[in-house]
Amino acid sequence: MHDSAASRPTAHKNSSAYLKKTLIYFILVLFLLISVMPIVWIVLAALKPANELNANLFAFPKHITFSNFSEAWTVGKMGQYFVNSVIVAVPRVFFILILASLAGFGFGKLKFPGRDFLFFFFLFGMMVPIQAMIIPLYYTMQRLDLINSYWALILPNFGLAMPFAIFMMRSFFKDLPDELMEASKIDGANNFTAYLYIMLPLTMPALTSLLVFEFMWSWNDFLLPLLFVYDDAFRTLPLGMMYFFGEYTSNQSLIAAGVSIAIVPIIVIYIIFQRKFIEGITAGSVKG
Repeated sequence: MHDSAASRPTAHKNSSAYLKKTLIYFILVLFLLISVMPIVWIVLAALKPANELNANLFAFPKHITFSNFSEAWTVGKMGQYFVNSVIVAVPRVFFILILASLAGFGFGKLKFPGRDFLFFFFLFGMMVPIQAMIIPLYYTMQRLDLINSYWALILPNFGLAMPFAIFMMRSFFKDLPDELMEASKIDGANNFTAYLYIMLPLTMPALTSLLVFEFMWSWNDFLLPLLFVYDDAFRTLPLGMMYFFGEYTSNQSLIAAGVSIAIVPIIVIYIIFQRKFIEGITAGSVKG
């Protein structure tokens, strides 16, 4: 009888834990559905003929068609805008990763006069809103004769993105043990060798997180292309989609196909790097 009475609190505790876990999973699944459903709906809408979509917006497609994607890619010029976005995003992300990792290593592990002042000077760039820099940026690009070029979409982003990138990389380098630098110097390595072969591989989660962030921001950038590009040949996807929507307002299936084309690269990048991305985002909490 004593054993039966003693087992009741344990059974009650297990039941409460089970209910708590069930509630957590229910909430997670609910938020997952809320997040995924718009994307699923857009893709399903792109697979429907226009007349079928107009008849019922939320029904599953009865006749699947891929003609909307091919028409959006060619006639709607989404293919051209897609290539322009790749040309702008790839060098931007590549050079920001290189420069931010070098600066983060310098600010996080090296000691030199004015280090803290220079770091806070870079951080000041995070406090200035981009709207305050638009007019000076425009006149600078105009004087350099870079309006209507890829360079007008690439070069300003180096300065605009660098404060956050340096701040992020510096925090990761600073958390690495100083003993690694001391051991590398004992082995005869200089600062650059220690950065390249010892420190940099340990910051891969941070680099991956920065890659995902920068690619997403570059791919979705709308303001700078709107200001610096007038020629349709240089328009990126966000800007091109604005004109695409205006031209094909009546064909919602075609618009859904264009949106699907635009969001696929971001989803692919996240799927490829999701493991390292999550490691980079949660690294600080794990260390704490």
